[in-house]
Amino acid sequence: MSTTTMAATAPGQPSSTPPAPTEQSAPQATTPARLEPVGFFSGPFKRRTWSELLFLVCTLVTSSVGLAYFFFTIGAGAGFGVTVVGLYVGGSLVVGARMWGSLYRAEGRALLGVDVPAPVPFRRGRGFWGGMGRMLGDTAGWRALAFLFLSFVTNLVGAVFSLVFLAYGLGGLTYGIWYRWLPLQQADDGSWHRGAQYGPGWFVDTPARIWAQAGVGLLLLFLWPQIQRGFVHLTRLLIVNLLGPTQASLRVADLERSRGRTVEDADARLRRIERDLHDGTQARLVAVAMQLGEAKEQLAGASSGTESDDPTVADVLGLVTLAHDSTKEALTELREIARGIHPPVLDNGLAAALGTLAARSPVRTVVDVDPALSERDALAPAIEALAYYVVAELVTNAAKHAHGSTVWVLVEPAAAARPPAPGSTSPTHFVRIRVRDDGVGGAAVNLTDPRPGEGSGLAGLVERVRAVDGTLDVVSPAGAGTRVDVLLPTVVPGEK
Repeated sequence: MSTTTMAATAPGQPSSTPPAPTEQSAPQATTPARLEPVGFFSGPFKRRTWSELLFLVCTLVTSSVGLAYFFFTIGAGAGFGVTVVGLYVGGSLVVGARMWGSLYRAEGRALLGVDVPAPVPFRRGRGFWGGMGRMLGDTAGWRALAFLFLSFVTNLVGAVFSLVFLAYGLGGLTYGIWYRWLPLQQADDGSWHRGAQYGPGWFVDTPARIWAQAGVGLLLLFLWPQIQRGFVHLTRLLIVNLLGPTQASLRVADLERSRGRTVEDADARLRRIERDLHDGTQARLVAVAMQLGEAKEQLAGASSGTESDDPTVADVLGLVTLAHDSTKEALTELREIARGIHPPVLDNGLAAALGTLAARSPVRTVVDVDPALSERDALAPAIEALAYYVVAELVTNAAKHAHGSTVWVLVEPAAAARPPAPGSTSPTHFVRIRVRDDGVGGAAVNLTDPRPGEGSGLAGLVERVRAVDGTLDVVSPAGAGTRVDVLLPTVVPGEK
């Protein structure tokens, strides 16, 4: 890959720099419902085996009532759907299925050890038609209804198989104790036998056959946990995939929270700019106006020939000098405020802006920007400004806290860290920003109630990046420097 490299070297720093890393870590996939192996000989004695049996027995009742709720919802929805008001009845039943999901998640958490978070809360739409549409289109409710239908089958079959294997296993193992109380039966040859019958004239009443029955019962008893575990795992998969939140809903909820914080942060920044203009720049300009007005009055008095108002050249020069200095300070403050809103250096492109940033950095900073990102319209203006702000903040943090000698900045196109949600308008092109240093490390992101308007640390950067559906990852082992990887879309999500 061809790149453009810019570096700013602080006095006393070495000129050689190691190449910035270009590897890209793949996302780790996780499976919340994993079938863990169970020992063949230890299975019947595991507490988890008996918890799963209790789950199957308990859900025999709840799944039966849940199946009735499923058919009632379908029937009532179809029956009442002929009227507009009746659609509300069907929609209410769909939303009500969320309570069944909560019940099964609680049972799974208590008896199966599978902790599935609740789906995104239901939010009623605005107006009559909006509220009805939200209820009828509640994805979590429909997924819970699908779970009620499918789980009835798996729970019923699983409970029957589990209880049959357990009963036959225990019965066969203890057959030699209780078979004596079985009623007498007459065989075809007229002989009488007391025991289980497995065909015409074949009774289990001899020592060899009794021991064989016990062996078969022992085998069934050890097979029972394995068979039961398979059916329970089917229900576990249904709980995880139908009663939990979808990836799309989680991403939407995360975007809504992040954008809400971004709006609050933007409001706080606007208030701070207003305060700076009012208390700083405006006050200086008012002082300039008063000083120039005083100088004007003294000059006007001199021109009228009154001796009392005759100013000296030094007095007028002092007032003008003071006004001139105040004007320059006001211009500097206005320039800083404007730079905080939108850095003018970005008008020349991201590469030039980061090069200027590196030249002003108090620590040696090496910037490597892919030439493809320097093309016109390669990045949306908002994303370009966010990328500059992220790099500036990370370089500033490294200079203040890392206590290292060099900061390396890499900006290049990258593949998406995750596929876009179904139906999402998220872009498919991303830019990756990697900032690393050779400092002391130990950096961490604290997302516990980041205060809006004060998100200048890593927590604030995380919120800003999430607001555009990006990601920010920090790797900072103690004593080994800090590496921050930021993934940003090339355009703002939702824009074409």
